[in-house]
Amino acid sequence: MRQFQTHFFLCVPLLLGSLIPLTGNAFNFILLAFILLLAWKSNKQFRTDIKAGKSLLLVNAAFFLYFSIQTIIILAKGNLAAKPNYGMFESLLLCFILIPVYVSTWRSWISPRLLQKFLLNFCLGCLALNTYALVHVIHSFELKSVKETFLFLYDTRFAANRPLLGTTLWLEAQATLLAIAAIASYFLFIVRPKHRPLLFLLFIILTTFLSFTMTKSAIIGFILGFILVNIFLWRRLSSRMKIIFSLLAIVVATSCFPLAKHFPKQLRINETKQEIHNIQEGNLRETGSLAPRIAFLKECHDHRDEYMLWGVGVAMKQRIKAWYEASPHNIAHYSSVNNTFLHYWIMGGIAGLAFVLFWFFAPIVRMFKKGRFSFLVLGLSLVLIVVSNSCVTLAWSNLRTCALMLLSMFYLYGAAFTAQENDVPQRRPSNLKQRVQ
Repeated sequence: MRQFQTHFFLCVPLLLGSLIPLTGNAFNFILLAFILLLAWKSNKQFRTDIKAGKSLLLVNAAFFLYFSIQTIIILAKGNLAAKPNYGMFESLLLCFILIPVYVSTWRSWISPRLLQKFLLNFCLGCLALNTYALVHVIHSFELKSVKETFLFLYDTRFAANRPLLGTTLWLEAQATLLAIAAIASYFLFIVRPKHRPLLFLLFIILTTFLSFTMTKSAIIGFILGFILVNIFLWRRLSSRMKIIFSLLAIVVATSCFPLAKHFPKQLRINETKQEIHNIQEGNLRETGSLAPRIAFLKECHDHRDEYMLWGVGVAMKQRIKAWYEASPHNIAHYSSVNNTFLHYWIMGGIAGLAFVLFWFFAPIVRMFKKGRFSFLVLGLSLVLIVVSNSCVTLAWSNLRTCALMLLSMFYLYGAAFTAQENDVPQRRPSNLKQRVQ
């Protein structure tokens, strides 16, 4: 059973980076079947592992209980302001409870080496999905040359929100996964010297794919996370390796300048400047990426009395839709609040806001309290936090599974991430077989 569990563990990140962003909640039913099998075959060990992760599970169970009571009260009062959406219970059970339960079952056998394999497989999954997407775009639009392909990809933001494999590959989810995979591949490039050429190539490809998306939040999150990982790298490297990495960075940066002039970056810069000007003038009706998000924030502020304390519960989706349809800011065709923190605040009031803040910041607080600092955890958390201010990372089914699994890993296995960073080969080797107790 242990061997089967390990193989399943290594298959999950491949799916997280490739098929899960396209299939939504379908994977969660496979995960449910696996957990039921595990509970049946290894009942004693299963219960021991769950008890070890009870702090995370209790928070999720408490919010589920709050949301259930809130729904009963709303239904008992009658006169609902909007049609209820009971699918929220499914997402709470299949994601916020099921995924932490699954991650808790790793406790008895997880190691830093297995975590590295997990991150590598996730990067390979992202590479496979985006390579297929690239080939699909080239074939669909009959692009003939490398220059034409690059110009088209930057101009259309990697053919944003396009149909793929019978469903839609959403741009925000795609960019977020690429940002996470790029930082993870760079970290692996640091800690796995035997495969550095291939891992550096993987990092360059994933970063190039990310640049195609031209997504501000994901790119900003990537830059912040990349800086943090490089702080870790710089502190650990010998003087000789610092010189080598500095020269490598100069060569890469210099080689990018001749290519940059061929990309339609100026058009994107002008669009951003115009958006900022429109916002300063109070004009939120123009299309773009900044103005609609400012309009979302304004609408949420204008209706804060409806959700500030207790939330609107199961009526959230229809209430937000009604706000947008009545808005003077031309945002009726948007269906999401595009902010994870506001999403759960509107859904559950103060309890919902506390719930989502716990998910994002508890791993970081726990890391500092235990004195086990991890630059990788902090870097990847920054990506998720930054992106969550422009999209609903913990509400979109094509991104929620990956985000929750990573955050659960950060919370429960911070020591394993720290163990990786305590061993950089340029200084001295250490035993990566140490188990996380």
